[in-house]
Amino acid sequence: MKKILSLLLAALLLLSAAAALAESELPSLREIYADKFDFGAAVPGMSASNKSRMDFCATQFVIFTPENELKPNSVLDVTASRKLAKEDETAVAVHFDAAKPLLNYAKENGLKVHGHVLVWHSQTPDAFFHEGYEVGKPLVSREVMLARLENYIKAVMEYMDENYPGVVVSWDVLNEAVNDGASNLRGSNWLKIIGQDYPARAFEYARKYAPEGTLLFYNDYNTALEPKQTGIVNLLKTLIAEGNIDGYGFQMHIDADNPSNAKIENAVKRIAALGLKLRVSELDVGIPNTSEASLAKQAQKYADVMRILDKYADQVVAVQVWGVSDNVSWRSANYPLLFDKNLKPKPAFWAVADPSAY
Repeated sequence: MKKILSLLLAALLLLSAAAALAESELPSLREIYADKFDFGAAVPGMSASNKSRMDFCATQFVIFTPENELKPNSVLDVTASRKLAKEDETAVAVHFDAAKPLLNYAKENGLKVHGHVLVWHSQTPDAFFHEGYEVGKPLVSREVMLARLENYIKAVMEYMDENYPGVVVSWDVLNEAVNDGASNLRGSNWLKIIGQDYPARAFEYARKYAPEGTLLFYNDYNTALEPKQTGIVNLLKTLIAEGNIDGYGFQMHIDADNPSNAKIENAVKRIAALGLKLRVSELDVGIPNTSEASLAKQAQKYADVMRILDKYADQVVAVQVWGVSDNVSWRSANYPLLFDKNLKPKPAFWAVADPSAY
């Protein structure tokens, strides 16, 4: 019995050693693309507190996006703002408890962070838009909302510059402002209270308070689809005219079969023609199951996307997958990422590592 146990233990040790060797020999995406653009990933809060997982991520990715922890729902301190509003309706209080694990890890390990997001119609406390920060009270005036917007952006930028200088290298200033299936602005509280110029004001304030060198992006999804694509282009043109935007972020939550490569390339080409910097901010590719055929199609799509981006590498500053492993993806039912639940590389990983092989 002891001999059998010894053999089993020896076998387990050999498997462990083999796994460690395989992991150490895994090519690094951050190194493969270092001469072209930053390669990174979104990281949820629970992963940011897991050092071993973050150490693995740091071997593959050079830039991280907090998945939810820098959205207004996590940053705006409604209770504290409500107290301040008794003296000043434009006052804003913020806190960064949720984001600190990732920010601290990045700071300590010389990694970059992309900030997501300052202005969004979703995941923003409804109280932000009401008098006294009380949902039951009327919406504030345009003047008050503009002042709150400026004070919020100022507070975020100043905190990052003071506590994490040089770590947050870019921001999604505005997210998903263009309506689905249309070319006009989404009917949000931002539009209702401030008006058509709220995107421009958001970028004005972001530029005013952002540390020098910080890149400012507009971020949206379904860029490959019309008429939304035209709406995005029109919005970008108005922002370019004011001189406060640096680039555009393609979300690219796509499937292996849709949208077509031609539509994706047309969208990238059209936005690139505006002269902006480009980033793929939220890349993932959904499949219905993990059959060999599905995994192969997924790998092919990733390779196709990377080949398209390579044509515009002189304008692309970053490509980030939206998550690290399938089990913690917001699209986990569609197995959309480069690593499986055990952090083992999928065919998609190898396709990104060497798109020319597909």
